[in-house]
Amino acid sequence: MIFKMMMDASSEDEKPVVRGFLKHLILGFAGGMAVGSVLLGGMLLSLQNMDLDMPLLWIFAMMLQCGPVGGLIGVGVYLSKVTTRDSGKDDDDEPGPGGNAPEEAKPDQIIVRPKARPVGALKPSKA
Repeated sequence: MIFKMMMDASSEDEKPVVRGFLKHLILGFAGGMAVGSVLLGGMLLSLQNMDLDMPLLWIFAMMLQCGPVGGLIGVGVYLSKVTTRDSGKDDDDEPGPGGNAPEEAKPDQIIVRPKARPVGALKPSKA
């Protein structure tokens, strides 16, 4: 239901991004469950000579705890694919709006006014 709400709330150009996000989330969760199952099997094989009275709920809880971690890893992999990274280019080094670099003045933009008053000067009163 939440996935359908996410798809309905996204615009047409955002739908492929949301679809990829959800696909990687589910695949990562399934991969985490598989890893959890393998780890549980390995643990049970290493302890096979012991008499373990494990409830079935505890076994499922051990498998389930790896699922969300796998989902987060899947989302991280997808987001690293979606974002474009330019390691040599920094937006703050470019002049323009939002950048920190000083904007170079062109010679035709400099205006010289010979009788300009300083900003803090007092005006004479006409009283």
